Amino acid sequence: MHNEEGNVFPLYRDISSVMARLNRPYEIIFVNDVSTDPTLARMKEIHCRDPHFHFVDLETNVGENWALLAGVSKARGEVLVTIDGDYQNDPAYIPTLLEELSNGYRVVSGRRRQRVERLWSRLLPSQIANSLIRFISGVPVHDCGCGLKAYRREVLDGKFVPEGFMNRFSPAVLGIRSHEFAEVEVVDRPRISGHSHYGLNRVFFVLRDLAALPFAVRGPARWKRLFLWLQWIFLTITTILAISSAWIPAAAAILFALFAFSNVWNLGRFIKAQIYPEFRIKEYR
Repeated sequence: MHNEEGNVFPLYRDISSVMARLNRPYEIIFVNDVSTDPTLARMKEIHCRDPHFHFVDLETNVGENWALLAGVSKARGEVLVTIDGDYQNDPAYIPTLLEELSNGYRVVSGRRRQRVERLWSRLLPSQIANSLIRFISGVPVHDCGCGLKAYRREVLDGKFVPEGFMNRFSPAVLGIRSHEFAEVEVVDRPRISGHSHYGLNRVFFVLRDLAALPFAVRGPARWKRLFLWLQWIFLTITTILAISSAWIPAAAAILFALFAFSNVWNLGRFIKAQIYPEFRIKEYR
């Protein structure tokens, strides 16, 4: 949660109500991503009266990707359910996710059928991105952006991916295969407080990162070395073609060089993320 003061109590009440009815051991972890409003204070109030509730307070603002993984790093259960802090994911679907997970899947995701979003700035870019992710990864996911997901612990345990990859490409970025994944239909709820932190500018980052996705799940270090060689090969070809005044082939070669450079940079981020996760926890209770 980042500046979600008005959503802390309502979301907590909904989650705890659902979990109490399940009659299974559970814990609830909220993550405070350096809010400037009383979000953290509300979390501390709940912690004082509910032993099932914990909170993670981060030292620096790291965004959804790393905040999510910070919470995962403190979770103790064999099944981990993630949910957005903006109140739009309905915890009432958690039992359905768990039931589907018990059928042998490793990840079950919500699929929002009636999204409370704007068409041009959120819905259409999301549909295009998800289609590309399905095509490139082979994972039949229709809604990577839905925060409501259930994972078996081994899928997330010790897995750290660069900023943006968890919330844009999960579960494809975690190496999940098509037969290990399922979706259940969920309905989005309208926000009751706060405002969205996302916009149309995310499309560029999705397209940039999508190019690295198939290589990242197959061993980023090996592919990084290959793209490093390809980068210099295409730059050399570009130079030769430019000297020869073959401008159209030179332009094509420079595009391939840029593609290789982008993947070298992105795959380097994967290697670094696994060694040095980009979150620091100030307090956990």
